[in-house]
Amino acid sequence: MKNNRSPRVQRCGLPEADLTIQTLTTAPTEADLEARIHAALRLAFPWLAPGSLKHETKFAFKFGHREIEIDGRTVSAAQARADILVIHDGKPLAVLELKRAGIALTPEDSEQGLSYARMLHPQPPLVVVTNGDDTVILETHSGQEWKPASPSEAALGELMVAAGKLAAADLREAVATLMGPGSLVWMSAVRAATQQTLSAMTGRWEEFDRPFVDGFLIPREATDEARRALLGSKRITIVEGAPLAGKSSVLREIALSEAASEDMAVLFVEADSYGGGIIAAIAGILADALGWQVTEADTRQWLADMSRQDGPALVLAIDGLGPARDEVRKDIEELSGDRYGDRLKLVLAVDDAVTRRLTMNETGRKATSIGRRAEVVTLDTLSAAEFERAARMLWDHRIGIMQGGFKATEYRVPWILRSLAADVTTAPQYEDENMAASLPPLLGTELLARARARFDDSSNIRHSYRGLAEAVMAETADERRLPATVLQSMETFVIRRKTLKDYIDHSEVKTLIETGYAKESVNADQDAVVIARLPELLASEMAVLLAHELKERMDKADEAAAWFVARCARLPLGDIIGAQALFDLVGIGGSIPWQFIAAMLRMPPRTDSIRPGMAFAMSLPGGGRLDFRVGDDGKVMVQGGGVLEVLDADDFADGDLYADMDSWMILAHLAGHPFVAQSADGTLAGRADPALLTEIGTAPMALRRPAAQEDINGVLMHHIDGHGSIVCHEEGIVEPVTLSIYHFLLRDHERVEDWLDEAIARRSLPLLARIDIALRMLTHSGNRQVAAWAKRMLENSVGPALRALPALHG
Repeated sequence: MKNNRSPRVQRCGLPEADLTIQTLTTAPTEADLEARIHAALRLAFPWLAPGSLKHETKFAFKFGHREIEIDGRTVSAAQARADILVIHDGKPLAVLELKRAGIALTPEDSEQGLSYARMLHPQPPLVVVTNGDDTVILETHSGQEWKPASPSEAALGELMVAAGKLAAADLREAVATLMGPGSLVWMSAVRAATQQTLSAMTGRWEEFDRPFVDGFLIPREATDEARRALLGSKRITIVEGAPLAGKSSVLREIALSEAASEDMAVLFVEADSYGGGIIAAIAGILADALGWQVTEADTRQWLADMSRQDGPALVLAIDGLGPARDEVRKDIEELSGDRYGDRLKLVLAVDDAVTRRLTMNETGRKATSIGRRAEVVTLDTLSAAEFERAARMLWDHRIGIMQGGFKATEYRVPWILRSLAADVTTAPQYEDENMAASLPPLLGTELLARARARFDDSSNIRHSYRGLAEAVMAETADERRLPATVLQSMETFVIRRKTLKDYIDHSEVKTLIETGYAKESVNADQDAVVIARLPELLASEMAVLLAHELKERMDKADEAAAWFVARCARLPLGDIIGAQALFDLVGIGGSIPWQFIAAMLRMPPRTDSIRPGMAFAMSLPGGGRLDFRVGDDGKVMVQGGGVLEVLDADDFADGDLYADMDSWMILAHLAGHPFVAQSADGTLAGRADPALLTEIGTAPMALRRPAAQEDINGVLMHHIDGHGSIVCHEEGIVEPVTLSIYHFLLRDHERVEDWLDEAIARRSLPLLARIDIALRMLTHSGNRQVAAWAKRMLENSVGPALRALPALHG
């Protein structure tokens, strides 16, 4: 008896299961395709010897300045046809449009085949469209069906001559067809245009007028957010951020990540590259990159046609919007409007100061049409994960970052990383591929030097920032400011409008805001304020102003020191500004008397504890403030966001409050450079930096600025009774004073053993722990002599001295 049931199996004690045989390969295989091609050629050219015909499933043609490759084996599911180039005796004979069996031939099939044939050089004289049952053979030059009296090689020769006389109008029509929604060639063409634009924007590390560097593109979390937004229902995705935050790089990353996508093709558009609006820029790109001469009206029609197709989406990645010019805004409104379908998406790189102008009306209470159609993705400084990726990419270029750099806020700014890498890659030593460079774990005053190099004295931005700096100086001297304003100004360069008007012209402020270098806001005290978006540059200008005023005050060194420290204490980056101001002071002909340094040393940091009557405030990452007040009963009242909580003082027992850090923080940066102090009578008192390091290194707490990012702010510490809180060596160099000790030992290692003996004699655990960290870093020096010396000092001198003190690790 015949059994029609599916076979059944049982093994390993498992229950029986039905096994159904299923064909897994449903699409035509390559062997199937080859068989169909040969059959089609025999059908179309039965009078030609089979051996005289060859075919290529891949072929390419010039599209303007770019070469577009067609892979005939990739059969579009929507078009259900393959594109093949047929060769006869070494010359192109025909483009074969091979449709699947049973699918009817359409005029679109013929148009695509003719378009391919007319773009090729030399041009094949024929186009063959077939599904295996029906076959149409067309003349390339006329588009008409080829019906020779008798098919022969002589007839083919006549046809080839005619194909060489193709009119320019027919060629333009071919380009239009291939760029249309009925063809997928437009995706390759758009990507080729994007690649040309990106190549023009890519240069060497030191070419700062080119925003991109070949082989260096930090993967950003904002890119993933933007790509998800592009797949959503919103027509516009806005990538917003501060100037130099890396917004253009996000658009570049989107374009490159979608370079092989079947869902979308990205056209990268520099908004200001052709003048006028976005439509004009797109028309210019199509002409320059693809040789497709189209008017703005043609471009609008093309975009409209593409936006309503059923296939992949066209994404316009629009960079450099800057100020919201009327023509740009109108183009964005139009391209996201009803005339265009949902297969056209826009992703815009916009300074965050411009975002509000695009998305909200003048009152700020109602979204504009752009705002209703847009999803906003905010680009901030590098997160911990992004910085790790950046560090790995730098290492690919033989550039490492010393241990401790993970905790440096300045390394979370992409343009600073590039600036440092530019110095490394242009150094003569970098040409030796066996060598690698190591970036310092902190920048200190080098941060301001980078800003000065990026914006030289001739820069209009720097000139305007000088006016902002003068206004900040006036703000910090105003004792009438309310607490919320004071607290915010210690973390961010923020200036009240009513102060700013006396120091900088209104038109300059407007330009700074429109170009994204400043941002309008309202502070917690409801004052209209302007926030500087390049804190490094403003800090640089603050240092210059402080240097000039300090020079005028230096005849009374003690008073000058008190004034100087108080001013710096009220500023963001105050320690770096203070140190740079002292260097600038010398640069403008001033001097630093030892009496001034001694006065600063007499202002050491101190530890405080919670006690009745104390009141203090702290700001929260991302905005907001907490106010603390300690009652007579020891209870701590904490108020923030309209909520009041009462906590027991014991809840704060594990932490200390640190005060008056600023003076020693400034000196910590200063001591990293050899300098000579002057005595009261004007004579030179000898080098001052070794003595400063010995004194500052004894600070019983971490001498570093607080950071808003939690992963940067928190460091591993050892809390030792009687000795204070000490940074763990596993963190590397995270304090400016430790970096200064490192530089001192590196620079003067042959002459510092007396200094080391003196430091050991101090029996200061914080000082020895900092020296220990510096020496550990030096054991990894590329200078073998220095590395061996550091190892010897650790083993024979500093190590034993540390072990004689309370252990840091149990």
